[in-house]
Amino acid sequence: MAKIGIKGFPVTQNGQDFIIGKAKINELLEYTMYTNRLIVGFDEDEKPIYNNQVQRRVDDTRANKIADFLINDNTATFPTNIVLGVPTSIIHHQEAQDGIISIYFEDFVFEEVTEAKKGNKNANVYVTIIDGQHRIRGIEKAIERLQSSINISVGNAKRQAQGKLENLLEMELVISCFIDKSLEYQAMIFSTINRTQKRVSQDLVYSLFGISDKDTPYKTALEVTLALNAHPKSPFYNRIKLYGNKYDKSFVPPLSQSTMIKRIVSMISESIRESENDRFRDRKSLRSQKVKKYLPFRLFYAENKDYEISDCLFYFFNSVRSVFGNLWEYDTQNKPENVLQSTIGFEALMAIMADILERNAINDFDKDTFPSYIAKIASLNLSDNVLFPMTTKGRKILYYSMFIEIFPNDVTVASKKEELISLRS
Repeated sequence: MAKIGIKGFPVTQNGQDFIIGKAKINELLEYTMYTNRLIVGFDEDEKPIYNNQVQRRVDDTRANKIADFLINDNTATFPTNIVLGVPTSIIHHQEAQDGIISIYFEDFVFEEVTEAKKGNKNANVYVTIIDGQHRIRGIEKAIERLQSSINISVGNAKRQAQGKLENLLEMELVISCFIDKSLEYQAMIFSTINRTQKRVSQDLVYSLFGISDKDTPYKTALEVTLALNAHPKSPFYNRIKLYGNKYDKSFVPPLSQSTMIKRIVSMISESIRESENDRFRDRKSLRSQKVKKYLPFRLFYAENKDYEISDCLFYFFNSVRSVFGNLWEYDTQNKPENVLQSTIGFEALMAIMADILERNAINDFDKDTFPSYIAKIASLNLSDNVLFPMTTKGRKILYYSMFIEIFPNDVTVASKKEELISLRS
């Protein structure tokens, strides 16, 4: 059964939402801990991807002073917030009652932290400490010292150490939690908080979070996403759930901003790890950068033709909307009713779009670019959720089904037909 991770009050500031709450130290350390590894994204299986060149190291002297403070001062307090970053992929479910939100984490979040504390270097710590890593490391050092003292002491000294440890573990910390915020946004939070205490250079912020103030594929993807969501004639008009926007039960966009950005970036950069490196490269240099797979948007980005990316998505998905009509349209008030309205459908369509672009060397777009291809899949019964389920398997089923119809003479069709039969069996 999923365990509660975060509990607190929702707060909105300048259109950005987060949660303010409190957690006992023993509770907090069940789902997070200090780690110098930096998560820069998640792969298709929602496993963390790390930046191996950037590590978030703490000053041991400072952490030890915090430990001294906690052990030696009976009135020690931490009035300032520990700021946490929580990816949506680890949230099992949420509950709201009387203005209080309770967020339940998946069991693996706690299991991985337990493994990490045992010394497993491959264990993942999903909840990121955006600000407060020195305090957390100081708390951990204090716990380690008190546990060591308990093990070697006897009598009154042992009882005192036990009492201090119990009090420390019950100590409540103020926490602020940001859900699924981008690395850029986390860096801004880190920079803003620390600049009010001590000047932090932007170079440190960018190195720490692996980002740049220059042009990046992520910024381009964000701009394209925002433009497509805002244009009244766009197939994605008000269809994307944007960071910081407040949505009630009467308006529930089916596609998340992060999903769309991730898919656009995947067509500019070879991998999430390479997209991290592309942050530091000039656009033009991407033209000569060797890649192992076809990236339909890479040359557009390299040549400052971001409008081609927008046009491609606009005209391709408009063709889908024209052919499938009511199946594409979404009332924004209920859960998606068919695969076309779901994230699964979007991802499968993005994959088949890339195939169309690659096999036909299409480099500019208008209303006549895609209709002939989409017409070939018009016979697919996409309203049947048994044939086309809204699951990971359903994404493959939809993709293979579309590929077979659009490219019947492709050399890979036979293997795709076999795979499709296997998926439906």
